[in-house]
Amino acid sequence: MNLKTTFLTFIAVISIAFAKAQEAGDCNVMLSIFAENAKAKNYDEAYKQLGDLVTKCPDASAAIYQYGEIIYEHRLRKKIGDEAVNAQGLIDMLNAQITKFSDKVNTSKKSIELASKMYKYGIGDQSAQYNMLEGVFTKDPDNFTDPNGMITYFKLAEKEFKANKIDLQKLFDTYDALTERIAQVQDERSTVIQKLLNKKETEGSLTEQEEKTITNQEKNLKNYNIVNKSVNGTLGQLADCDKLIPLYEQDFDSKQSDEKWLGNVLRRLQSKDCTDAPLYVRSVKALHVLKPSWKTAYGLGNIATSQSEKFQYWDQAIELGADNDTKSRIHYKKAEVFKSKGQYGSAKREYLASNAAKPSFGLPFLRIANLVASSANSCGTTPFEKRAVNWLAARYADKAGSVDASLKSTAAKTAASYRGRAPQKTEIFMEKSYNSGDTIRFNCWVGDSVRIP
Repeated sequence: MNLKTTFLTFIAVISIAFAKAQEAGDCNVMLSIFAENAKAKNYDEAYKQLGDLVTKCPDASAAIYQYGEIIYEHRLRKKIGDEAVNAQGLIDMLNAQITKFSDKVNTSKKSIELASKMYKYGIGDQSAQYNMLEGVFTKDPDNFTDPNGMITYFKLAEKEFKANKIDLQKLFDTYDALTERIAQVQDERSTVIQKLLNKKETEGSLTEQEEKTITNQEKNLKNYNIVNKSVNGTLGQLADCDKLIPLYEQDFDSKQSDEKWLGNVLRRLQSKDCTDAPLYVRSVKALHVLKPSWKTAYGLGNIATSQSEKFQYWDQAIELGADNDTKSRIHYKKAEVFKSKGQYGSAKREYLASNAAKPSFGLPFLRIANLVASSANSCGTTPFEKRAVNWLAARYADKAGSVDASLKSTAAKTAASYRGRAPQKTEIFMEKSYNSGDTIRFNCWVGDSVRIP
């Protein structure tokens, strides 16, 4: 008897057993047979049994609907049967998990998935889908991490705005809150990667599981970068300076004593770098009179004309409790000033502080890599040491790509370029002062070391 015949015989026996259990009304046996088929990925057979289980044993177990979800996803992915029927089946499976087994599943995550699938397959009212996602995001933001759910949420928010069901300020508020949440999860994952990369630098290697963790987290960062691009693309020209400024200018005279309104104006103009506009200057000064805060201190720093005044206000903003995103911006701006003056040690310190405030912001590492590589002739005493500086530059470029998915390609090319300038295998072998695995410490402004590969 060949393998195919054996398999078909096994399926026939299982089908007969299920039919007998069905006749006897034995839900436990029916569920056991169904679950075995689903676990073995015999989805066609499990699909035949699913309907009877839902009808005769609707409350027997959450597994009915959890496996049912997998089965319908499989049918949709493989284009088996009618798409509309399968899509509705999937919705029913998700809905049953939420309503019947709320103590067995994460209802927030399932609600996000439900609303997203309803939107994808055009099932139900879009306002209801939006309200479902809005409810989860408002009440349980910690569980709002699904990239697809994030994209769907903002697309639906834009549709609500275009249908005059929410106003522009609400759309902006949703954008601010969602992008802040995206930044949070990016920072969480970037922090995991950085800790492991730092361990690799000091210990020389990682375990297989640790390397796998880095790979998985880099994939997560890539997905959240896609979300960021989608959300910003959806907002589109509504948030450009030439649209925002007239929108807010028309209300300035009547709102210039409204602290909350001025705060919204500043946040929105700063996020889009509209800080050269007269409206921005007027708003900063008006809010500083009403209530001095880190926001107004940061704004005054942006419009200050001298470096010392800028730094004074920016430092004050940090002291007054600026959020991490603003802290990162401040340190990055200060780093750029120091870099332009050739004060590379100070620039490096500020670049590192910028990333520390926002771990998923990789550009500071790329800037440090450039500074390090450009200092090859002033760091190290021998030609070998001078060229070895490029290994350090490559390491910083690698970090940039690891923590920031938007820089992945650029960082990889940059790191490869620096490694091309560093000593090659033959040169390492011929070098008398160092061997592979040795550490070279640079006593110039870099103040760092590198292990010879």
